[in-house]
Amino acid sequence: MLEKKFLGLPLALLVALSAVVVAASPPTAQLKVIGSAWILAPAVAQTESGLVGSATNISVFVTEGWGDVYVSTYSLTQEDFQGAATAAARVVTRLLGLNFSQYNYYFKVQGDAVIVGGPSAGVAMAVAVYSALTGKPINRTVFVTGMISPDGTVGPVGGVFEKAQAVAQAGAKVFLVPPGQSIVTQYQTVERKIGPFRLYTTQPVTVNLTEYAYKNWHLRVVEISTLSEALRYFFGVSVARPPLGKPYLSADTREKIASVKSSLTSLARKELGEAYSYVNSSRLTQLGKSTLKSYLDRYAKSYLDSATRAEGISSIPLLTSSIAVSRWIKLLVDYYSGLQLDQQVQEVSDRLSRLAGAVEDSAPRSIGEINALILATDKVIHALKLFNESAAAWSSDPATALQKLAYSSALLDEAENWLSGIPRGGGIQASQAAATYLSVARSTWPYIYSVLSEAGGDLTLIDAASAYYQISARLYSSRKPLLAAVAAARSVALAEAAMLYFQVQASGKDPYSGVSLENALSVASATSDMLVTVYYINQSYGAELRDSLAYLKLGSQLGQLTLDLARVKPGQPAETQKTPSAPTQPEQPPQKPSQPGKSLTDWLQEILLRISLFIESIVDWFRRLLGK
Repeated sequence: MLEKKFLGLPLALLVALSAVVVAASPPTAQLKVIGSAWILAPAVAQTESGLVGSATNISVFVTEGWGDVYVSTYSLTQEDFQGAATAAARVVTRLLGLNFSQYNYYFKVQGDAVIVGGPSAGVAMAVAVYSALTGKPINRTVFVTGMISPDGTVGPVGGVFEKAQAVAQAGAKVFLVPPGQSIVTQYQTVERKIGPFRLYTTQPVTVNLTEYAYKNWHLRVVEISTLSEALRYFFGVSVARPPLGKPYLSADTREKIASVKSSLTSLARKELGEAYSYVNSSRLTQLGKSTLKSYLDRYAKSYLDSATRAEGISSIPLLTSSIAVSRWIKLLVDYYSGLQLDQQVQEVSDRLSRLAGAVEDSAPRSIGEINALILATDKVIHALKLFNESAAAWSSDPATALQKLAYSSALLDEAENWLSGIPRGGGIQASQAAATYLSVARSTWPYIYSVLSEAGGDLTLIDAASAYYQISARLYSSRKPLLAAVAAARSVALAEAAMLYFQVQASGKDPYSGVSLENALSVASATSDMLVTVYYINQSYGAELRDSLAYLKLGSQLGQLTLDLARVKPGQPAETQKTPSAPTQPEQPPQKPSQPGKSLTDWLQEILLRISLFIESIVDWFRRLLGK
């Protein structure tokens, strides 16, 4: 890293920013300036005649510090601008192998646009931060537009045609745009004369910007998918990535997987048998019994059969799902038979409390046991979220509330199995990791939420990210650092997946699945026995796009958290040897075991179940009315 004199910025800006540094510093401390840079970011301004491209000057300087990001603007900025600036700084420091929290970042924005949006300037800000931290000069003939995601991928923006025109006038030779955005839609005014009248209408016209810009402005338009690609054009550098090895699981870890599978298989068979008996001996109508048994066949039994055929760790989530469905059916029978469910709810609540204490008190002895502990903690966190949602849904939708309760219970069974065999006493040192991941989550999910909500994107994953952040904050306040760290890592992972899914939907292209898989494999092969990452990589195979991205991000974030904790765990250091060339990964990336998806048949099954349960509620009401 190069320390650089602060040159090239207006004197007034230097004075203003220096004042910020002094004000932000302790009275006796003076922060050393690391570097500075400025970049012209294309923007659009609204005029009476429509959108017009313009150039916005973004300056940044970096000092020693503690991870604060400051933004000073002459133009107004949208609420997501500071989130974009934070994301840009985090991505670059991670790319350079630096600690984000050891620096402060000061941005100044000035341009002709009345309002400057943060997302579209994200990649440009990242380029400026890279220049400030490395001292490398920016190629002034290259311009870029695009959102920056926390994982370094580039997302879609608006006004690409107008921006291309503006950067061409500013002397650009190369204009970098997000995937799929070299093809743009413009609207032309068409005049028609009808008698003495002239009618004007607008019609959409598709423009190949790559051809149009080169022909009319001698501007080369290039699509990029990642920040690393942008850096190649701006600085002529190729960002080195660690070579990808094959994930390696030791004999002890494979034995642990086999033990968990055996235990959950026995439990799944027991629960399924009890569920069939429960339904047959119930007071439900024949329609109700037939519907519930059909549901058991299609889901609980199907998951169990698929798990039996699957190899290794791929079977575990299927077994947990089978147990959950069987328990849900039993809970439905109890509910529609008029039985009280207080005992079942209290049992899950007690198990949550007990396992939360157990994971915090666990003292793993190896990298394999740390992975098993993180998996157990992850299942406890997921179970806690479902339990909370079950309570919230009870008054309006008892069937869904019971489904979430059943899944919460099944996840706790999986957690207990992963936790089995890990010694107790002392716990793992997770306080610093919890603070770090909570800080990242605090800036990540609000930024992505603001982007998605404004653009009308799918909020399913980002809503879950928000819920996990709230859980993490409460756990951190309750001095449960390991649980808080895992919940925060889940929040970050799902927020990143939400952004990538939105980018695919908006651009019509998917370079992000490949990048996400590559990132996950990099974590999985960082050392031996990266069980938690292998677990989620296996789940991603064959899953729908949104779920696949979520699994890959969970694998990366939870795997990175595991590596962070392995470096600070008490006692003997965890293994950190490089992945051996042999033996290789014990199981090839499997095809997704056949399991039911949301086909038309599934939707009909759900509708039939709801109708059947509605009929059962009416029958139960009549029985109560008649005193039976």
